[in-house]
Amino acid sequence: MAVSRHTMAAEQHLTQPAGEMGHSTSVAELVSEILDKGIVIDAWARVSLLGLDLLTIEARVVVASVETYLRYADAIGLTATAASPPWQQATSGGENEQVRLLEGEVLRSLSEHPEGLQPEAMQALLDAPRERLDEILNHLAEEQKVHREEEHNLWLPEEQ
Repeated sequence: MAVSRHTMAAEQHLTQPAGEMGHSTSVAELVSEILDKGIVIDAWARVSLLGLDLLTIEARVVVASVETYLRYADAIGLTATAASPPWQQATSGGENEQVRLLEGEVLRSLSEHPEGLQPEAMQALLDAPRERLDEILNHLAEEQKVHREEEHNLWLPEEQ
């Protein structure tokens, strides 16, 4: 079967993307374009048995350069600034101010958990060093703001 040059050119034109005729793209150019524009892949899956959800998986994968991600994330409000815990922030009051801030966080946590908290749970909640937390708890106990239940190793707020 004889095929003319015009027919082959028309078939080539149909298989190539618009605006890319006769241009080959290298992998580096493709990666550069993906990083510049970014790609978001949302995935969602649920496994149910007899109407009971056994497993739900939600994932969002973003492939972009840091600059691109920050540009778009800032535009839609996803870049809330992460603040250090109060006891790690530099304050004008120095060490005493940091201790007061941590004491306030400990008292707030205990008031939210009137059943008491073990030191490990409080450490996880506050993301505070254990030694510092023990110092704060002992200081608050001296001031009779908290007390320790020895049997279950719980710290409880003093009844007001």
